[in-house]
Amino acid sequence: MENTTQTPPSLFQHALKHAAILGVISIVLTLAAYAIDYTLLVSMSFAFLSFAVYLGYGIYAGIQYRKENGGYLAFGKAFQHGFITFAISALISTVFGLFLYTVIDSELPAKLTEASMENAAAMMEKFGAPEDAIEEALAKQKEDTEKRFTPVGMLTGYVFTLIGCAIFALISGAVAKRKEPEMQ
Repeated sequence: MENTTQTPPSLFQHALKHAAILGVISIVLTLAAYAIDYTLLVSMSFAFLSFAVYLGYGIYAGIQYRKENGGYLAFGKAFQHGFITFAISALISTVFGLFLYTVIDSELPAKLTEASMENAAAMMEKFGAPEDAIEEALAKQKEDTEKRFTPVGMLTGYVFTLIGCAIFALISGAVAKRKEPEMQ
């Protein structure tokens, strides 16, 4: 007689699979925004959309892992799964960003810096900031933004992104966890 029970995937294998899927989703979102209007890449609405998609998919992946492992998942394992998923997908996104900014469109970083500056100036004006304060803030932001799009800046940004990955993993882990009922 054949054994029909499947061994559940390892935490790392499952997280890696979903990290790859989330990485591809990230690339598709980035390319869609780039094709529609590159300035979307530095807009708050695109950032919020990206965060919602990342977190939503991370929660989905964690729940799928829980289901494939008998319906129960400790918070620690759920956090590990989420962190691996988010960290590897962020690495995929970073590598694609390097490719986009250096090979596909090497002028894009300068364009995005300019769009970012316009967004910041408009926001500061909206809040009534004095002109000299706006100029000073924009000069500093221009320098910071230009650095962010360099290969070193993107790799440094990835290190800081890992903090965000940990926060997302805490959230997705809290949603995906489910304690086994205790026997009385």
